[in-house]
Amino acid sequence: MASTVLIKDLSDGEQILRFFELRTKTLRKTRGGQIYLDLKLGDSSGEISAKLWPEALQKWGEGFDLGDIVKVEGRVEIFRDRIQLVVDKIRKAEESEVSDISTIIRTTECNVDEVFDQMVQLAETIKPAELSNFVLEILERVCDQFKSAPAAKIIHHAYRGGLIEHTWSVVLKVLAILETEPKIDRSIAISGAILHDIGKLQEISEGTRSGTIEGRLIGHVILGATFLKNVALELGLENEPWLVELEHILLSHHGEPEFGAPVRPFTREAILVHFVDNLDSRLKIMDEALESVDSDGFSQYNKWLEGRAYSGAHLKPLEDENV
Repeated sequence: MASTVLIKDLSDGEQILRFFELRTKTLRKTRGGQIYLDLKLGDSSGEISAKLWPEALQKWGEGFDLGDIVKVEGRVEIFRDRIQLVVDKIRKAEESEVSDISTIIRTTECNVDEVFDQMVQLAETIKPAELSNFVLEILERVCDQFKSAPAAKIIHHAYRGGLIEHTWSVVLKVLAILETEPKIDRSIAISGAILHDIGKLQEISEGTRSGTIEGRLIGHVILGATFLKNVALELGLENEPWLVELEHILLSHHGEPEFGAPVRPFTREAILVHFVDNLDSRLKIMDEALESVDSDGFSQYNKWLEGRAYSGAHLKPLEDENV
């Protein structure tokens, strides 16, 4: 019978038989030129690196994809001061095989229904009424998907409900800055913050967190702006002056062309959403990197941070003076 022990509780030398969510999958070569699989497996408590060495790979194959639930038998070992899993057996599993799927698939800790209701209430304060109704119409159309979608494939908030968690965090940060910046148009900024990542609903497959065809070929920045334009056309709002400013926020919220922005931000509101979006995502990357640290408080190397995150001396475990 598969164990329910979580990744955070695994220890060196432990033999395991349990379910995981497959989060990354990379074919690599040993120094001798043999092919093996480098995996990252996850559950609600975190992630663990796993290796499917050539002999096991040849026996069990790789008939599983990102986002799949996999049943794994293997052993835990220490490699470079961190636990990893050597996989002896692996196969794709169905969610119905898992007694409590919430222990396997990571989900936002926020109450998505309450957050969505707060977002709607905030949208009702937007002016003019046409802009408010436009934002409310979009929220109504995407309600269920918005509550459950991830915000990314792997970088940040890459779990169920991650998109609405990230979006609401951006909105709250924007609201805080609006208190100190009276020249920024409140309604445009709030609308842009709510809608800035709406294209991710078309870019990322919720079930596998892999890119859709449209996502890979077009990307959420363009998909989101196109979605806004299409809804505006349906509602006869295509000539409203605020529409182009909203489209500009979506098109520029990545800031620079090398990061996927077709244009740089050229309005106060677009600059605000860009930097707040970047701040929220970077802080989340930091939080997730620091879920596992060594005895000095450093995380593993994180390519998004281009270094190893540090928890800070105040967060390092205190030594027991009586030992």
